[in-house]
Amino acid sequence: MRKPIIHSSNDLALGRSAEDLAGGMEIIQRLSRRRFLATTLGGVAAGLAAKTALADKAVTTGQFIFPRLQFSVYDNTPDIWNVHPVGDVNLRLKLRELTNINASQEPKVVRLDDFDDMVLNPFVFMTSEGYFKLNPKEERNLREFLERGGFVLADDCVYLAREDRFFRTYTKLIDKLFPDNPMRKIPYDHEIFHIYFHFKDGCPHMQGVPHGAYGLFERGTGRIMTINCPGDIHCGWVNRFWSDGRNLEAIKMGINIIVYFLSH
Repeated sequence: MRKPIIHSSNDLALGRSAEDLAGGMEIIQRLSRRRFLATTLGGVAAGLAAKTALADKAVTTGQFIFPRLQFSVYDNTPDIWNVHPVGDVNLRLKLRELTNINASQEPKVVRLDDFDDMVLNPFVFMTSEGYFKLNPKEERNLREFLERGGFVLADDCVYLAREDRFFRTYTKLIDKLFPDNPMRKIPYDHEIFHIYFHFKDGCPHMQGVPHGAYGLFERGTGRIMTINCPGDIHCGWVNRFWSDGRNLEAIKMGINIIVYFLSH
């Protein structure tokens, strides 16, 4: 029987603390609320660039930002929204190495309870290993963020290597916010699994319950608005728990999701 993975809360990388790497130490500017404009600045072949956000002060044009999402967690499991920031660091590095996307290497955190944070960052990463419950303001912000064209990559950090607490909670949350449009399993032939790297069996599964990745599909366009991965690809980004080849598959899936977002 495989030994369960118990995550650590004090990862170190590049000589900086976990909280610093996750962006927990940076002072996030409070900017006035504006609708952001989701426009792609080029295709994959011509060189993908980031979508820009409209606000009083916009993010750097042509640069892709990969922020971690801070949200309310009412659970006593050890790994909450800021777990393993080194995984984010590794993904940003590989994104720049394996593609021509101009990926910022700076850590950033956006808060779900403050829409001013989210409106400048149309792509956010969300993870935890336990059950969670958003407050009403966070729920409203999440729905509006997705409706405006924002994208959430949600990944289950997988409690004790064998459960699906975060995956089930996030799926129920999105179904609550969009009751007439529930999340559905993404078929293996969907372009998100083939847009840059090829995954014939869908999203790589590192541990946990193999549900397959689920998506919220926009009515009319079919665009995926948020993806929910049950298999802990984020721990693959950490590059500690499995073989280099398997960890690289998790990295490549993260890149596929980012490329899909940038090209839709």
